[in-house]
Amino acid sequence: MKEIGKVIEINGNSAIVLMEEKEKCKSCNLCKKILPREPKIEAENIIKASIGDIVEVEINEDALFKISVFIYGFPLLGFILGIVFSYFLKIVFLKVIVFLIFLTSFWIIGFQKGKFYSQKTKPKIVSKV
Repeated sequence: MKEIGKVIEINGNSAIVLMEEKEKCKSCNLCKKILPREPKIEAENIIKASIGDIVEVEINEDALFKISVFIYGFPLLGFILGIVFSYFLKIVFLKVIVFLIFLTSFWIIGFQKGKFYSQKTKPKIVSKV
């Protein structure tokens, strides 16, 4: 997936890119209602773009999907497994403890794996527009 944006900050070998709004976004504006801020991403600056340049950023869609699965899927899996395993216990206190252990452990593992993949597959600035 390739997106267009403007370089607003340089940090060593990476750059902060202010992403351009798409036509679909202008009619919806749901993102801005939830988080009233500009969409910025940190991208690897392989072409040595400078501040103010309009650039094309390549984002690996497969990596984005994997990151989403880890961040959202693992906590959901922990939630479901916590419910299933706590269902078979008789003591309420143990039900709560088992549920919380599954939920928090899968949540932590998911975020650690998601962070690992996000650092490994950073978006790249591929060209100037």
